[in-house]
Formats: sequence, C-alpha cells, structure tokens
Amino acid sequence: MAGKGRRSVLALALAVIIAFSWVPSGVQASSTINQLQQKQSQLKKQQEATAAKLKQLKADKAKQQEYKSTLDTQVQTVQSQIDTLNDQVAALDADIKEKESQIAEKQKSIDANIEQLKQRVRAIYLLGESSQLEMILGAQDVTDFLDKTELVRSISQHDQQVIQTLKTDMASIKTQKEQIEQNRQSVAQAKKELDTKNSELSGLLAESSRVLTEISANVVSTNSENNRLAAERKKVDAEVDQWYKEYYASIKDNNKDNQASGGYVSKGQFAWPLPGYTKITAYWGDNRGHKGIDIAGSGVYGKPIVAADNGKVILAVQSGWGGGYGLCAYIDHGGGYSTRYGHMSKIIVKTGDVVKKGQTIGYVGSTGDSTGPHLHFEIRVNGVAQNPMKWFS
Repeated sequence: MAGKGRRSVLALALAVIIAFSWVPSGVQASSTINQLQQKQSQLKKQQEATAAKLKQLKADKAKQQEYKSTLDTQVQTVQSQIDTLNDQVAALDADIKEKESQIAEKQKSIDANIEQLKQRVRAIYLLGESSQLEMILGAQDVTDFLDKTELVRSISQHDQQVIQTLKTDMASIKTQKEQIEQNRQSVAQAKKELDTKNSELSGLLAESSRVLTEISANVVSTNSENNRLAAERKKVDAEVDQWYKEYYASIKDNNKDNQASGGYVSKGQFAWPLPGYTKITAYWGDNRGHKGIDIAGSGVYGKPIVAADNGKVILAVQSGWGGGYGLCAYIDHGGGYSTRYGHMSKIIVKTGDVVKKGQTIGYVGSTGDSTGPHLHFEIRVNGVAQNPMKWFS
C-alpha cells in the first residue's frame, strides 16, 4: 500500500508539471492588399476618363499634339495599373508565405498540446481510479484537505483549457488555409489582368508612335530634335564615364577583401538580365555611341530585371531623371566588372545591398529619356563600357 501511495504521489506530480507547462501562442497578420485593390480601382476610373477624352481628340486633326499628350497620360496610367498589379501579386504572395508560417507555428503548438494530453492520460492511468479520492481523504488536516482538493480541481480545469485551445488552433488553421486558397485565386486573377494590361499598353504605345510620326513629319525639325537628343545623351554618357573613373579611383587603395563588391570576385560570366525577353532594339556602339544594349518586347513593362552576377549595389537611383536613364542601378561584381540597369519603373534594392546572381533588383519601365518600356543594360570592365554580348555565359 505504501508503494502504491508513492506511485500515486509521483504520478500526480507528473500530471501537475504537464498541465501547467502549457503556454498559449500569439497570432500576427497584416497586409496592404486592400489598399492596393482600392488604388487599382481609382486607376481604372482615371483610365476611363482619359479614354473618353482620347475619343474626342482623335477626331480633331488640329489637336494632334494634345492627342499625343493625352495618349502619353493614358500610357502612364496603364503603366501605373501594371505596377499596382505587380505590387498586389507581391503582397498576396507575402501574405500566403506569412500565413503558411503561422500555420506551421500553430501546428507545433497543437502537436505539443496533444503530446501533453497523452502524457496526462498516462498519468491518470498510473494514478488509478480511486487514487485522487484516497489522496484527498488521507489529508492530515482541514488545510491539507482543501489544498489537495483545489489542486485536483485546477488540474481538471487546465486540461479543459488545453482541449479548448486545441479546438481554437485547429479552427484557426482551417480559416488560414481557406484564406491562402483565396489569395492564390486572387494572384491568378491579377496575373490574368496583367496580361490584359500589357496588351493595352502595347496598343497605346503603337498609337503614340504613329501620332508622333505624323507630328514629326517635318524632316528638318525631326533631325534637329535627334541631334539635340544625341548631344544630350553624349553629355550624359561622359558624366557616367567620369563617375566610374572616380569610383574606381576611390576604392583603389581602400578595397581590401573586395569589400566594394561584397567580397565577390566575378569571372566575367554574366546571366541574361531580363528573363523571357531577348529582343534587342539598340545595340552597343550604334550610331549614337550606345554604351550598352536595349532589351524590349511585347508586354515587357513591369517584368522583373535580375542581377547578372553576384555583387554589391554601389548606386541605386530611386527617383528623378537619373541622368537620362531614369531609375537605374549600378552593381560592382568584383574583379573590375560592373553592370548598369536603366529606365526601370521600380527598384527594389538600395545602395549597399549585396545581391545574388539571378536575384530580382527591379522592374522594366520607361523612366528618364525613353520612348518606350525597355531595359538599358551595360557591362563595364574597370569602368569602361564593353559590348555586353561578349560576356554572357
């Protein structure tokens, strides 16, 4: 009987430890998906208003310049819609990832609580059917009797709390899985809308080009504008060359362990910077003295641009004209190699970031001195522009 009493006390102690080791887990979730959807709705209304104005202006040949300006406004609106859809897809993907992480954490809690309940059942079995009653009736005095009665009651209440928490967590996981499925459907719909918007954009750009040709029918005027743009580009390119010269001079004596490139030394084997698009609309060294290549194609606006090699972002122009190249990024790959990416609609890296080969750094746009969506891409060796087509692996 004494052995049974010791076993009962030991089993009850085990039950107490198991019962009161439970700690509830927290939940956190937030996103800007609704805001992005509201922005998309506003852009749609703006697009409809501009479309009505375009219809009126197109019929009036005397207002071709105004028609062209309105076309450009519509192009910008559609580009903003594409940007917003891309942001929406990214937000939905992030929300899916967050919910999957929360589900994984809840599952750990559920598994732990189930294991705890299993141990409690085992402890109850070890106690036997009448051991708790024997323990209470064997109290030394009234105080001891009340303490033991309260302990048994507390353990029972805690078991109920653990079971209720299990039910709540399981219901929460079910809800989150349903939300994930809804988000995946929203992502599919957003990508479908992206295809439609890219088609719209291609049509608008074609019409804009046609109108520009009509407006620029005067050959003398056109040549004058081309000469002006060529002179401006030459000036900008000279400034960029000087920037690179000063950059390499600044790190020459202070670049131990290739810190300027994030510790990486390139072997000169570069990946194509715009996956899925291979059409080159301007080559290196053309009659403008082009310093890189321009990559474009139907529906290219808003498509991801990737780092051509491992390295460190030495400059990310996040706003403004960017010397005619709009939003652009410069990456040092070590070994004297660097790359430049121009005319982006959005940059998602910042100066000082270390990036991996193939990592998305931004999206195709038409910022700066650009006649349409494309990527201006350069490869430089010790700051001197080289023909990029020689360096792709």
